[in-house]
Amino acid sequence: MSTDPSVNNQLDNSEDNLSVGPVYWPRVKEILDHIMERWIERWGRNPLPGIHAYYWETRDELADSVLSGVRAIEPGVEGKDTQLVRSLARTVLTFGRMPLRGPFVPREEIDEIISWIDAGMPEGPE
Repeated sequence: MSTDPSVNNQLDNSEDNLSVGPVYWPRVKEILDHIMERWIERWGRNPLPGIHAYYWETRDELADSVLSGVRAIEPGVEGKDTQLVRSLARTVLTFGRMPLRGPFVPREEIDEIISWIDAGMPEGPE
């Protein structure tokens, strides 16, 4: 459970995500790549392998990634309830918010990821 109750309340308020326009795979990859670039810049090193296997060169690779034995994105699970979003937005069990020790993904970008998942994880406009 997060030590910041406002984060939990924001995730539970799905109406916040309705204002986000269409989000496609390239934007989600950009968000994740950017946060890792910022993490490397902040900590001055590449991340070490950890307890998870999160990869996102492709949409399917992200969907199949695992954190603490749970798939990042499970079919039929709302975006806000996926392991991916939960790990980016708050502490999960005994594991800190990801990426570990920050910097963290801004709330607006988490909303974009939620919107993308809830829209069926589209690759791009049809």
